[in-house]
Amino acid sequence: MPEPDPQTRTQFTRESIIEDYRLAFRSRQASLVGRKEVLTGKAKFGIFGDGKEIAQLAVARAFRKGDWRSGYYRDQTLILALGIGTLDEFFAQLYAHADTKYDPWSGGRSMNSHFASRMLDDSGAWKTQTETFNSSADMSPTGSQMPRLVGLAWASKIYRDNADLRGMVEFSRSGDEIAWGTIGNASCAEGMFWESVNAGGVLGVPMIISIWDDNYGISVPNEYQITKGDLSELLKGFQRQPRQKHGFDIYRVKGWDYPALCETYIAAASIVRMEHVPSIVHVIELTQPQGHSTC
Repeated sequence: MPEPDPQTRTQFTRESIIEDYRLAFRSRQASLVGRKEVLTGKAKFGIFGDGKEIAQLAVARAFRKGDWRSGYYRDQTLILALGIGTLDEFFAQLYAHADTKYDPWSGGRSMNSHFASRMLDDSGAWKTQTETFNSSADMSPTGSQMPRLVGLAWASKIYRDNADLRGMVEFSRSGDEIAWGTIGNASCAEGMFWESVNAGGVLGVPMIISIWDDNYGISVPNEYQITKGDLSELLKGFQRQPRQKHGFDIYRVKGWDYPALCETYIAAASIVRMEHVPSIVHVIELTQPQGHSTC
């Protein structure tokens, strides 16, 4: 799949919209086939991103080279859209292929849908991270991506604020990068989520947290694990006021509404990138048609 031109990612044509549809369809089929492969004994375990495809296509529209992802194991559509991985690599990891030529993310050592960018070339030298779409290595414990998200965003702030670092263009373009975090609604009940939201707001760092909310955590509905049963309502105290810098911009958008998702993410990213004000995008009415996993 050819990598999209970063200069045209926020421009919409009939061809680009159809290509988004094709990618969403491929990703959904990969989820369906992957589950069959596990349940017929060909793979060890499977956890997939079915139901989250459209929102991730919208994130990809606003994601720029030099940005970093700190996400979790349902982000396969975003990985495919950014060209960080391919379907061949996705299935190689599902089958625990030990050769990094086939599973470059973990060499079969992680369960499937654990993605990572290589920061060193074959000679051991640093790659130019501002020329690539980047992903930190996924970890299995849910919520563990959140503290690292704060660290990645804080790095951009340091590069912007410290003039002595301006020449290190292989790592940052004067702090113009966004750290993109993704988390499921159930994991938002964890302490690491709330500590990270608070830290990001105090530091004023360029990060966007996407909450994929399908109203359930495995088999338990939001009302049994989230106060008021609504994360947007619960997060209101972090909402910044007009003309104030401290706090978060908080958005609520439906996960099946492609135009609204694209508009929301492009607008949010523009503000975060310019002003270093963090954002939370609460994506509701998502589905998880195959259930939590193949456990």
